[in-house]
Amino acid sequence: MEYIFEEVKITERNSPKFILEGEEIDIWSEEYINYHSKSVSEYIRDKLIEFEKKGIDPFAEIVGKEIEKDMVKTALMSGSNILFKGKKGYGKTTFSKTISKLLPEKILAIKGCRIHDDPTQPTCFSCKKKLLEEEEVELTFIPKKWIRVAGDPMMTTRQLIGGISLQKIKEGYDLDHPEVFTPGRVLKAHRGIAYFDELGSIPSSLQTLLHELLEEKQITTPEGDIIPMKIDTLVIASTNPANYRGVSDIKEPLLDRMEQIDIGPPETLEEEIAIGLKNMAIRKDIIPEWHLKILAGAVRCMRSRNCRYSARIEVEPSCRATIKAFDHVAASALRNGREAVMFADYGKDYSNVKLALKSRFEVDYEDEVSKDDVIVGVVNDSIDTICGEIYSEIPRNIFGGLMEELSEMGEIDVYAENGLKSYRNLWTFLSSICRKSSEVNSAFEITLEAIARCTGLVERVSDGVYVYTAYDR
Repeated sequence: MEYIFEEVKITERNSPKFILEGEEIDIWSEEYINYHSKSVSEYIRDKLIEFEKKGIDPFAEIVGKEIEKDMVKTALMSGSNILFKGKKGYGKTTFSKTISKLLPEKILAIKGCRIHDDPTQPTCFSCKKKLLEEEEVELTFIPKKWIRVAGDPMMTTRQLIGGISLQKIKEGYDLDHPEVFTPGRVLKAHRGIAYFDELGSIPSSLQTLLHELLEEKQITTPEGDIIPMKIDTLVIASTNPANYRGVSDIKEPLLDRMEQIDIGPPETLEEEIAIGLKNMAIRKDIIPEWHLKILAGAVRCMRSRNCRYSARIEVEPSCRATIKAFDHVAASALRNGREAVMFADYGKDYSNVKLALKSRFEVDYEDEVSKDDVIVGVVNDSIDTICGEIYSEIPRNIFGGLMEELSEMGEIDVYAENGLKSYRNLWTFLSSICRKSSEVNSAFEITLEAIARCTGLVERVSDGVYVYTAYDR
């Protein structure tokens, strides 16, 4: 019992023998000195300074958001806890995981400790006892920690903190004995990062416990028992905006102990596309640029005040909608043996795009305007926009010749081998917008669609089939 609240520091002079993988090691040697004795904040601060000197972006995985990155670095350098605030799907969790990569790949811990105590600064009773009373103490390497604490209105003290029976300790049981101690999510984050996903959803009574954790690195239970452990963890939390559906309040004293950083949607279409491609589950190289712009543009339109459905959209789609739209059209292309996405891969009546978007936005009074209506509308609007851009790229000096070549083709099947290289003007333009030869058919289709939508000189009569209509005028 005498070790429960005692602060223990182990030095070279008072240390036991340390054993790692069956061999005695000197943990103060150059080989091992960086794997213990530092706090989470110290490890992160050292890594940030190292990156600054080398001109390396520590958050290169995050697309854009340069101001937010700088704020995060400042907060971390000062040892502050962070609250990311923003709508779902804009990278709050990704940002927190990226921060965890600033921690060492591994650190030394006392073998068998359920919270992975530091061999020189133990915090649990059992480890203190081992280090002060035993001649040899076994160590092990543990990987970096990133522990998610999901916001749950039904969360209990035991789930958040753990359960400790002081009576069992009095009877002589070690603190890490299963009958004595069960670590909760916060204690499991000792020497790592505790990520509170939707912090406001944690019950107010448990939020109160976190005030003390952030301020004094310890926790007192609702019954007034002090948990006899100093927890070394960096707390990163997320929350949605206050007016967002299902969002609960975060207690002001808790907010006062965190630095709030707002995370919004990508600022540009190019950033939206980059995020979508970066997070795709399947091949990303089969989506031509025009289809990337159409799909990402449709999602961005639904977040814009200029969208014709903006007054009806209550919850806007996040970047996950863009990611899954890319995934679904690419999956369709692969299933159909194509090396480049075509309009057919959007699905009949855009069914594949609907699959990506329908669960990721909400409208008011769906009986008046359905989600299907909104998706079809914004996708068509986005196709109009990109087709306008494609049409404007056709050089005026070859336009007449290109139209003559189309007139010679009669009914045009974009999936068929059309001997396109023999049509000089058409081939010149298609080559200018293709990144690679496998995109030619897709480029041919978007060119025909652009001419059809912008001039009416070509008409789409069925999937991938167009006819030259000027003779009918």
